[in-house]
Parts: sequence; structure tokens; C-alpha cells
Amino acid sequence: MAWLGAAVLFLMLCGLLSLVLPSPPPTRLRRRLQGLTGWAHGRFRRRPVPLPDPFDTLRLQTRLGTLSTKIRRVEATPHVYAKAHRLMALEAAYDDLLDEACRLAGVPDPDAKQPEEKRWQEEQELASRGWSW
Repeated sequence: MAWLGAAVLFLMLCGLLSLVLPSPPPTRLRRRLQGLTGWAHGRFRRRPVPLPDPFDTLRLQTRLGTLSTKIRRVEATPHVYAKAHRLMALEAAYDDLLDEACRLAGVPDPDAKQPEEKRWQEEQELASRGWSW
């Protein structure tokens, strides 16, 4: 008989609590709050920094080696049609690849004003970090 009294007392307390406690928010407000908390969680959580792919590094080194070989070949050949134009195009492509390699290796931008100085500094920084091409 005591258990019956405890059950009735428990049900009465649950009824009183449901009257005192606020009701759950409406569905539209609940969805909006869930969206805001999801946005805040996505905005402020720490994202892991992805490691660079070693095959991207290898591809980039191969492309740098190919371009440097082409530049040396054009410079060594005495009679090449549009030699200056070819050298400018090859050196621009080489500089772009060097910039990409520096971003991948985490090398800061050099403070050089001339493209030759910048190229030399980037090559030295990459070589000091173990890059070869």
C-alpha cells in the first residue's frame, strides 16, 4: 500500500512540475535556435590543418626540374627563333611554380624588388628546406 501512495505522490509532483516549468519552444523557434547553434559551432570550432600531400610536392619538384631544363636549353642554343619571348614565358612559368612551392613549404615572401633576386632567394629558401629539382 505504501508503494501506491508513493506512485500517486510521484504523479502529483510530475503534474505540478509540468505546470510550473515553461513549455518547450515552438517548432519554428526551435529550428531557428538549432540553426544558430549549429552555425556558431561551425564558426568557432577549431579545424584541423590538413597535411600537405607528398605527391603534390613531388609533382611540383618534377615540374620545376622540367622548366629549369628547358630554360637552360633555350639559353644554351645560339640560334632560336623568338629566344627572348620563349625565355620570358619560361621564366614567368618558373616564377609561378616557385611561388606555389614556397606556399606549400611555408616560406615567407622575400623582400626583393628584382625578379632575379626574388627567384634566387626563393630557390635558396627551398633548398635549405630540403627541396631539390
